[in-house]
Amino acid sequence: MNDKAVTTILRYLEECLFEPTKDWPKEEFKKRSYERWAACEIVESLMDHPFTTADILIDEFIFKMIFFAHLAKERKQQFIFAIDVAETIRSLLI
Repeated sequence: MNDKAVTTILRYLEECLFEPTKDWPKEEFKKRSYERWAACEIVESLMDHPFTTADILIDEFIFKMIFFAHLAKERKQQFIFAIDVAETIRSLLI
C-alpha cells in the first residue's frame, strides 16, 4: 500500500540526500548522515506497516523526534535534522 511513498522517498534520498564524502566539512557530514538516517527510518516504517497511511507514519516519526529532541537537550540537533527531513518528505507525498 505504501509502495509509491517508498519509491518517492528513495528517489529523494538518491537525488537530494546522496551520501556525503569524507572531504565534506565535519558538521555538514554529520547533518547529511542524520538526514539520510531519518529518511531510511521512515522508509523502514512504511515497509513494516503497509496498511497504515504514509502521513500517519510520518507524523508518528515527527512526534518521536520531537520527544527525543526534548530528552536529548545538548544533542537535540540531530533530531531537529530528522524532523526537517520528515516534513520535507511529507510535503513530497502530498
